[in-house]
Amino acid sequence: MTFMNLRSIMLATLFALSAAACGGKSKGGGGGGGGGGTGPDEPAPGPLAAGQWEGMDHEARADFMGKAVLPAMAAEFKAFDAVEFAEFDCKTCHGKGADDHSFEMPNADLPQLTVEMIMNPDADHKAVTEFMMTKVKPGMAKLLGKPEYGQDNPTGFGCAACHVIPG
Repeated sequence: MTFMNLRSIMLATLFALSAAACGGKSKGGGGGGGGGGTGPDEPAPGPLAAGQWEGMDHEARADFMGKAVLPAMAAEFKAFDAVEFAEFDCKTCHGKGADDHSFEMPNADLPQLTVEMIMNPDADHKAVTEFMMTKVKPGMAKLLGKPEYGQDNPTGFGCAACHVIPG
């Protein structure tokens, strides 16, 4: 796997959800619902309240993903690297799960991470790790109405929502 592929996968996958859902239009048949936008009289959905995600069915989750998560995270990723993330959709994080509509997370097809890789990234991965930790992780936690992972909250939204972390 090339550095750019690893970088793309690492960047994209942290934003994905720990639960199986995605919305909006996707290459390769991975939408699962959500139209990717709101009607003229519909306000864009904001962050969910605590516990709201867990109470949503698949259709509601897909709608939320398409209207709130996908546009917000696409903007973040494109701001980080407009060329690498010119096309940003469900497959960016869910890969084959977008094609088969399983949307299973964490996604075993993504690179496995270790605590060492996260805490002490090498020079090639320092910028992407910082982006994920300062933009994607807190942004996704807020959108989903979940607490962010941290030493004081080991069950919050973090890297393991998307990546398999052995051990």
